[in-house]
Formats: sequence, C-alpha cells, structure tokens
Amino acid sequence: MAAFLTWSEDWLLGIDALDDQHKLLADCINKLLVECKQAATASPEDTEKHKEALAQLFNDLYTTTKKHFSFEEALMRDEGYPAYAAHAREHVMLIAELKATYVKGLKEGCCNLDPEILRALKSWLIVHVSRSDREFANFLLEKHQSRPTASLSEY
Repeated sequence: MAAFLTWSEDWLLGIDALDDQHKLLADCINKLLVECKQAATASPEDTEKHKEALAQLFNDLYTTTKKHFSFEEALMRDEGYPAYAAHAREHVMLIAELKATYVKGLKEGCCNLDPEILRALKSWLIVHVSRSDREFANFLLEKHQSRPTASLSEY
C-alpha cells in the first residue's frame, strides 16, 4: 500500500532538527491511516484491539506534534523571529483541532476517524511546512549566514 503522505524532498528546510521532526509527524499520520484502514475491515472480535491501537497512534501524533511545536516556538523566541506570534497561533489552532478530533474519536469508539480529518491533517502539514516553516527556516538561515553552517546543526 502506498503511503498516505509521501515525504517530498521539496519540504526540506535545511535545518536537520526541524526536517527530522517533520518527517516523524508525516510518519505518525501514515501509521494512523494504516491502522484506520485495518480497523475498518477488522472482524468484530478484533475491534477492541484496533480501538486501542488507534488511540495509541493518535496519542503519539498529538504528543509528537506538541513536542515539535514547543521546540519550534522556543527556537523562534530564542532567535527573535518577528512572525513568532502568528506562527504560534497556527500551532494553537492545530493542537485544538487535534485534541477535539481525538476526544470525538474516543467517544465514537475511535474506529471511525473521518477520512476528511486525515486529509485535513495531511494538507495542514504540507502547507504549514511549505510556507510558515519555510519562512522561519529562511529567517534562521539568513541570520546564521555569517556563522559557520555548523551553528544551525546545534538545533
């Protein structure tokens, strides 16, 4: 089965820590979708196993996203990124949506995650990395241009 979210080299920002975290988020979304598809065709006796697996995968996505956003926002503050507030608002909105989706999914048994939600997560990640995070990465790369490239590897 092809991955739901295939990583594109076009999304690389040139900052290893951010690129690695974005790849991890894409992997979390892909694992969640695979489990959703398996749950949809599972036998009734396997439903509970899939509910637990989906709950764990969604929790992994949620906590990985929160950790990434915390890291990215701390980096923005440390580096004096002028668009920090707007970027952080995007993070708050996604975390709220993820939390609402998670709570709703648990109430409904977690085996019926709306495919639209998964597509929205995919779109959000692609757009956020390609635009907002790219702007931040460009800011960092320009700011550190006069220093050795190794200075960005500390992140």
